[in-house]
Amino acid sequence: MTVGNPAPGGDGTPRRAQVEVIGVVLLVGLVAIGALGLMLVASGAVSDTQSQAEQERVQQSFVQLGQTMTTETTDRETPSSMSFDAGDSGAITKTNAGNITIKGGDVNVTRSVGAIEYRHTDGGIIAYQAGAVFAERGNQTEVLSRPPITYDADGESLRFPITNLREQKDLSSGPISIRTNSTDPMQRANLVRNDTVTVTIESPYYRGWETYFEEEAGSGVVDAVHHSNQTVVVKFGYFDIDEAVQNGATIGGKDPKYLHDQHGNIGNEYRMGMLLPEMDPVITELVQDAKTDPSTKDPATHSTLTAGRYYVDEIDGNVEEDVDLSTGNVTLVIGGDVKLDAGSIHVTNRDAAEKNVLRIYAAGDEFALDGDICIESGGGCAGDATAIQFYGPSTMGVDLGPGSGGTFEGILYVASNEEKKWWNNAGGRCDDHHQVREQANGADFTGSMIAYSVCAHSNGNDFDYDQNLTNRDLDPYPDGYSLPPQLTYLNVAVHEMDVDND
Repeated sequence: MTVGNPAPGGDGTPRRAQVEVIGVVLLVGLVAIGALGLMLVASGAVSDTQSQAEQERVQQSFVQLGQTMTTETTDRETPSSMSFDAGDSGAITKTNAGNITIKGGDVNVTRSVGAIEYRHTDGGIIAYQAGAVFAERGNQTEVLSRPPITYDADGESLRFPITNLREQKDLSSGPISIRTNSTDPMQRANLVRNDTVTVTIESPYYRGWETYFEEEAGSGVVDAVHHSNQTVVVKFGYFDIDEAVQNGATIGGKDPKYLHDQHGNIGNEYRMGMLLPEMDPVITELVQDAKTDPSTKDPATHSTLTAGRYYVDEIDGNVEEDVDLSTGNVTLVIGGDVKLDAGSIHVTNRDAAEKNVLRIYAAGDEFALDGDICIESGGGCAGDATAIQFYGPSTMGVDLGPGSGGTFEGILYVASNEEKKWWNNAGGRCDDHHQVREQANGADFTGSMIAYSVCAHSNGNDFDYDQNLTNRDLDPYPDGYSLPPQLTYLNVAVHEMDVDND
């Protein structure tokens, strides 16, 4: 008997063996591919972790470097040293990595500024410059360490040290030495009189400088940023009133809490961080003089206030005053609070050139408006803020609502250079730290207000900036009066430094 091979496709053992072998091979291949994938993922995760760890080490090292360099500029007895981590790619010291220009009064100086920079393979940058340390990735910037810049508005002083590196060289990880080679105290730039100090920083790290000055309370105010030439312009000191009235609201505080604009009443017509001179000394002097000067007039004896100076102890209740500016300026001095309840102070007549103004100076701690202060027109208000200026001390809180049916059209100036407790349990949505408050059913405002903080919490109020103020030449002081001269004492020194691997 002859036994033949199993037919192809049958259930014979050789065929099944082939299938099983192929299955095992495929299974082993799939396992190998999976293992390789896991290895690649794990390798990538390890690489990312190592990269992040390196950047964190370098950041910490740069912060320590900045602190050490600041110490070295004030203590030059012996060179400083530290262990520096520059990562795998190393760092580089740069000479002339930008310019810093300081202007104000008769001062106008420009000096080069150096930098120390680390670049990661992913494009991230960590940089030291003039005492600051920045971390940048694309357009995102973080301030890792603040520069030793100090500005004291009360003490009228600005300290702004500048560091430059004498040589451009590579820095690797390991011990480094830091020494100040020379210092230029810049004695020619030590005092600015009656002017804002403007600092212009041109630097590849300008975004970091912008971030620092925007976030740091008590520092300068960012006035402009020019991306095309990598420049940020910062101002220190008191701004001029002409600059202040370029906005509907000029707010002295930099922190966002100092502007509460729930329903967008003020909108974009504001600027924060602009300090204006406090009027306290001028108002105090005006009140004292008005009380003793025999030429001062009593509004109660005049049906219309014409050119000259008038004095009252306070305004409380329904007061009606008409003001004629056709023959000159009118000055109304108030020794205490102003609480205008359903009354009005109306400018009824102006000079042909519309240059004369009504200036109101109130020495009290409260201005509450439930009446009209405006130019009269057709039985109402004209919507023109160019004729009236109201000045109060830094301690004055302004209540424009709730429950006020009033209108104010003019310049409202109650500048303060610091937060005060203007109210005792203010109530509503506005807090005690809001100097000007305007809540439900409050007064309508047209013009420009200057205060340390503002709260506008009602969608039923009108707030309009009068564009006519843009071109007005404003003088907040009556003839014969002015603030004491504004002095800013500068402490600006340029330190030429060496940073070397040991």
